[in-house]
Amino acid sequence: MLKLKGDTGSKWYPKSIEALEEYLTQFIFPISGYEQKECRGLRKNIAYSLQHLEFMYRCSEDIHLSSVLWTQNTKTFIIVACSVIEAMFFYLLRSQGYATTTSWNSYRKLEGTEFKDTDGKKRKIDMEIFEKIDPKIYVEMSFDSMCKRVESKKLVVLGNDEFFKNLPYLRQLRNRVHVHIVKDDTDTDYKKINKKDYILARKVLFSLMTSELFPQVNEELFYYLETNETLQLTDDDLL
Repeated sequence: MLKLKGDTGSKWYPKSIEALEEYLTQFIFPISGYEQKECRGLRKNIAYSLQHLEFMYRCSEDIHLSSVLWTQNTKTFIIVACSVIEAMFFYLLRSQGYATTTSWNSYRKLEGTEFKDTDGKKRKIDMEIFEKIDPKIYVEMSFDSMCKRVESKKLVVLGNDEFFKNLPYLRQLRNRVHVHIVKDDTDTDYKKINKKDYILARKVLFSLMTSELFPQVNEELFYYLETNETLQLTDDDLL
């Protein structure tokens, strides 16, 4: 049986999906090339993720977790928080006309034949044929490229100079979703993820969800992201 901290006997329930979707409607609405049904799907996915974040916050606050479970819960929190930021930036770039597009679409791929090069090594040259198309199509952008473009184009004022400075560090932590990528026996989630990372993820997402993107800000809706704890990242953290 799960043991609650200071159990009062009352059942907890998260902020409703309906309330979260309504809040997101201020920012995510139909635009050219992104219709109502797509906006509705995006809002729902973000709302689901936000409710999941609140649940993980409550787990950390209300349940006596082992240190390993706390670390894994925090890792998942960071991954989901980054997915929300990514989704918000995806729509922001689309709506402001800064999403990457191309006029060329892959038409055919031709595999070359193997040959022996002048240095004696075997190589081959493959070929890809592209076809020009109209209208242009969107090219999938990585989270990293989205963050850099939003920052370089100054698409949102967050009132916090640390926001974009901290994103590279969060991106590194998000990559720990690949549990098989390790350097040695010290490169584990347990040793790499700590309370500082948890605070950082909350601060960064809270800044975004209460930014100028939303004309009517509701901070109480995101109480689980707000924190007054100070944060000190070293230069080594941000490498």
